Amino acid sequence: MKRLFACAALLLMAAGPPPARPASPPLKAGAIPPGDAPGARDASVLPRYAGGILLESRDSAFDEIRLPNAPLERQSDKVDAHNNDVYLPPEPLTVEGRLTRMSYLQPEGRSALEVVRGYQQAVKDAGGSVLFECSGDACGGSAVKAARSGGSKTGIIHMLYPYDMIAGPWTECVLQEDRSGQRYTLLDLPKAGGKAAVLAWTVGDVSAGSNCKAWVGRLVTLVVTVETAKREQRMETTAASAMGQGLAQEGRVALYAIQFDTAKADIKPESRPQLAELVSFLRGAPATKVLVVGHTDNQAGIDYNLDLSRRRAQAVVAALTSAGIPAGRMAAQGVGMAAPLASNETEEGRAKNRRVELVKQN
Repeated sequence: MKRLFACAALLLMAAGPPPARPASPPLKAGAIPPGDAPGARDASVLPRYAGGILLESRDSAFDEIRLPNAPLERQSDKVDAHNNDVYLPPEPLTVEGRLTRMSYLQPEGRSALEVVRGYQQAVKDAGGSVLFECSGDACGGSAVKAARSGGSKTGIIHMLYPYDMIAGPWTECVLQEDRSGQRYTLLDLPKAGGKAAVLAWTVGDVSAGSNCKAWVGRLVTLVVTVETAKREQRMETTAASAMGQGLAQEGRVALYAIQFDTAKADIKPESRPQLAELVSFLRGAPATKVLVVGHTDNQAGIDYNLDLSRRRAQAVVAALTSAGIPAGRMAAQGVGMAAPLASNETEEGRAKNRRVELVKQN
């Protein structure tokens, strides 16, 4: 196959954010755009496929995502918020860093195989590697349903770009219609640059009354990159006295210095000072009963976030019980993304929403 990206292009683009391409004027949903969406930018670590139009980009300075690294399998009796049976890899690859999601419209006449091979070749030429690839039903889950589907199966598309994250009118047409010819690859970017996931397919039949008929038969691609990045440490330990004041004045207090491993309920060692202050407060107020409430941002499904927040709250209660606080004084509760303190549209907002709260019961 003809090589689509030169090694030099990848290395040059990794040196800094590429310049934005000329943007097309705003169009109504369903129209084929003549150029990039206003304000959309490619990720700095991976060039686009030649001739592709950038439909939408969403960037977070530091976030986490679970990437498909093996065929998806049915997760017992779990269903998502849209009543889809949940399919996931046995052990998804969870990565964190600068997260960028992008959607592209590819030139007419290109195939999903050609586009995926182009991305693979560009990464390998620069010293990276292919970690996983699959096509069609061999990927597991649904290879044809849209991101907005309900009553079916989840698939790779649901892991990479949840439907509730769609912002641009063009991406709406890309992700709301059925698909065909799916191909996927997971890439290890060179020089510890992170990971990239590429999913390509042809837009299938549109629903009755859809204004996206012009997209039928067009090849589109989702590209997700995670660049290695160090998280800025902003968490401060809340003193026992401040906990008492917060509960007395507002009935609740947020504890951001209780930290967890990515996508897990394991309390990180750096949380010990905060746990010590929490133990000190509870010992000094023996009549106080509290709820330990876990909160998440909106970067995964509702059911996933509810379960994760619940397990994290339970882990905190278990740690406090081990420190001698009677279990009867505490109850663990997980609310997932249901009670944000800030917008989930920015990393700063999501960081504020990921927290453990102490709520007074009596």
